[in-house]
Amino acid sequence: MTLTAAHLRPVMERAVEACIAHVEGGGLPFVGVVVTEAGVISEFGVNRVQETGDPSAHAEIVAMRHALDSHGRTILAGAALLATGEPCGLCYRFAIDHGIEAIHVAVDRDAVAHFGIDYRRSYQALGIDEEQRAMLLHHLPVDRGLEPFTRYRPTNTPTGHKHTSPHTHWTGTSS
Repeated sequence: MTLTAAHLRPVMERAVEACIAHVEGGGLPFVGVVVTEAGVISEFGVNRVQETGDPSAHAEIVAMRHALDSHGRTILAGAALLATGEPCGLCYRFAIDHGIEAIHVAVDRDAVAHFGIDYRRSYQALGIDEEQRAMLLHHLPVDRGLEPFTRYRPTNTPTGHKHTSPHTHWTGTSS
């Protein structure tokens, strides 16, 4: 794939804007979107775990499922996944199993953990080693990349008394 940061940055900026709107509506600060050389091929997926009852309806998986449903079972092979926050192990596993070539993130997992959403243990639990992660992961910072997390934190973390424990581990509602 020949997608460059210059091609992807405007899409990431749109993803961050969608993420800010989702947080303002009470959602988690994660948005995923799938991009190929043809352009954006998925919706800007948001976490839908609570509304659907599907524990795998993380933002990135929602976006990848939309691309698969809209364009066929092989569309993800060679595609890029953009995520406002680095995906959890479940989302990496789904991406790997469906041939995603690169994962571009505005905010990495360590920064996400700083904001009270720590799913770092999920990688090992789902067989994602650091070598696989390093091969896929690309940091794609944008000006407002941290804003969804800073807006989320004041009202949704333990200090804000709204955040609950299922959000802080990979089996719950991360990414």
